[in-house]
Amino acid sequence: MNNIRGETRGHGGYGWRYGLIDMSSNMNPLGTPRELIELIKRGVEEEHYAHYPTELGDELRAALAEYEEVDYGVTYVFNGATEALQILIMRLRPGLVIIPIPNYSDYLRLSQLINAKIELVEYWGHESILNTLLNRLRPNTLLVLSNPNSPMGYLIKRDFLLTLAEELRRRGSILIVDESFMDFVRNRESLIEDSLNYDNVFIVKSYTKLLAIPGLRVGAVYTGADIEDFVPTWPVNSIAEYAVSRYMKQASGFRELTISYVENEKARLTKVLNELGINYYDSVTHYLVIRHQPWLGEELLKFNFLIRDLSNIPPLTRGFFRVSIRSRGINDLFFNALSRVIQIKH
Repeated sequence: MNNIRGETRGHGGYGWRYGLIDMSSNMNPLGTPRELIELIKRGVEEEHYAHYPTELGDELRAALAEYEEVDYGVTYVFNGATEALQILIMRLRPGLVIIPIPNYSDYLRLSQLINAKIELVEYWGHESILNTLLNRLRPNTLLVLSNPNSPMGYLIKRDFLLTLAEELRRRGSILIVDESFMDFVRNRESLIEDSLNYDNVFIVKSYTKLLAIPGLRVGAVYTGADIEDFVPTWPVNSIAEYAVSRYMKQASGFRELTISYVENEKARLTKVLNELGINYYDSVTHYLVIRHQPWLGEELLKFNFLIRDLSNIPPLTRGFFRVSIRSRGINDLFFNALSRVIQIKH
């Protein structure tokens, strides 16, 4: 299992191949909603895979727009949030990309594809960075960030982001906010509705996190800009469009169940971490970053648990790990394994 580290770009999705319990996954710990599973099965039984999806994912666009309480015309669907990010960055082609770090590692990778100048700015969730960011802005700049932050889990206030959006517009520049984990936050600070008043603000969102369907790839962009030409023909597959578009009327209730569960289980997780003397960063989401000795990940593998090594995300180094909440039973097993590892090593 020592070759696990080099298997992907670090995004996970492979622990199951080794029979590991994956505590690094950032999918919904409640799993895929039962009603959605039934819709997926029905879509297969009715052979929806045998015909094309709608040309621009129209059924899904309408369902997501209703869920977010915005207009259909400002909603654009994609084969996952990462595809949406790649298409936006490659089509907008900024001359300079500013990325607050730590952050989702693909922002850097995708920016490198267009040979843009890239500036990484350390930012740990404190709004005192506003002047630092403003001083770096110039025409044709892209500021891209996640909110809540991935992997740190902090939340940036809506008013702070609106200040940035206004200043970016004044300077002829662009803001992309990745809200893929906003549905896990009780007190949301979403910019989706605000973005409709801007042609330089793009909100990217993944729905596979909340619905726990990463294999189906469902993402969206919300913006006041007309980006229809950016959207590939058939941006989502027919099974995903059929099932997810019909499920979204129930998604708000599932979101509330998720948030309550996460709050309870996160309290249990942080209690264990405190008792074991393991440092962690406060998070508004179902995942959090811990900091311990670099051997922690390797030792947990001996107990069949995989946690996310974050050393490939600047400026994080060896010893930073992401841990996500899972089912209560799995969490209990993980707490026990973590305690045993700490006891053995100390």
